[in-house]
Amino acid sequence: MRLFRRGEGAAVATYAAVLDGVHLWLDLDGPVTLRDADDGSLTELGDHPRDLSRLTGTTYDVLAGTAPVRLGSVPDRPTARTPLTPDGTSRWEVVRLDDGHLRLVRHPVAPTAELDAVELRGDRLHLRVRPADGVEPGCHLLLLDIDDQALATLPATAHEGLVETLVGLDDLPAGYFGMLRLALGTDAGWVRIRRRADDLADAHHAVLLPELTVDDRPRARLRWNRDGLLALRSIDPDEAP
Repeated sequence: MRLFRRGEGAAVATYAAVLDGVHLWLDLDGPVTLRDADDGSLTELGDHPRDLSRLTGTTYDVLAGTAPVRLGSVPDRPTARTPLTPDGTSRWEVVRLDDGHLRLVRHPVAPTAELDAVELRGDRLHLRVRPADGVEPGCHLLLLDIDDQALATLPATAHEGLVETLVGLDDLPAGYFGMLRLALGTDAGWVRIRRRADDLADAHHAVLLPELTVDDRPRARLRWNRDGLLALRSIDPDEAP
């Protein structure tokens, strides 16, 4: 159901979201305009869903024609979140201000590589990763501790714009048990690895990833953290199942 009613000089919507990282879904008919909160410039959006890819600013007030749009109620805590923009450099957030007015805010994010595929090959995890800016010579997989210190580097091969690597239990830092952060790059610079089209608020509890086992007991588990970044938990063999 779409609503387009005016009250106290504002149009009232019941739903607003950027579901795919680049389009605004808004249950209003008629022209929708964005006003740059910094310089006041106006950008009229097209038909449903409304394309945001032309925008260069960071903060926009949403207007129906010339009237501010109010979001009728506070949204419930979402189980989904907005994916990154197609270039992977930012994420849109739909904000309901204290007065109910609707605002779009773009948050920059750190550069990341994208996990293209993962599978179990024998006793090793096979990762296929897409770098953000193409394959860099000497690129390899890094295993980082929670302070982002490199504990191990694993060789990788490049093929058609992707980087492939294998991870086995013998590649994990000896005597280290706990969470490892996976990154792609060189000793001079690396980026974390993110989930493709990440639209879940907590992907770890909804997405199954392969694990490495010994005698049917898990020894290493891939997982997504709450930011949609890839990690690997190295499990102490003496830990209770």
